[in-house]
Amino acid sequence: MYAGLIIGFIFVLVFLYVLGTSYYRPLLGLYNVLFKGALGAVLVYLFNLGSVLWQLEIPLNPFNSLVVGFMGLPGMVLLLLARYIIKI
Repeated sequence: MYAGLIIGFIFVLVFLYVLGTSYYRPLLGLYNVLFKGALGAVLVYLFNLGSVLWQLEIPLNPFNSLVVGFMGLPGMVLLLLARYIIKI
């Protein structure tokens, strides 16, 4: 399930790169958002792989991917705290 989502993000990024070479200025912001979202998805996926022993998990969805992509490690800690304070 996670691998399909990551592959989908990669295909979208490649498509936007090809399209963005001719329409660079207008699509630059969208490209940055999607790139950071894909990077966040990869980081959440790697975190979920590494934290199996401690039973920590961050759900992989577009919102969480964007939060981790834009904020980095503090975003990941924020999502973990929010998850366990709210007890989802």
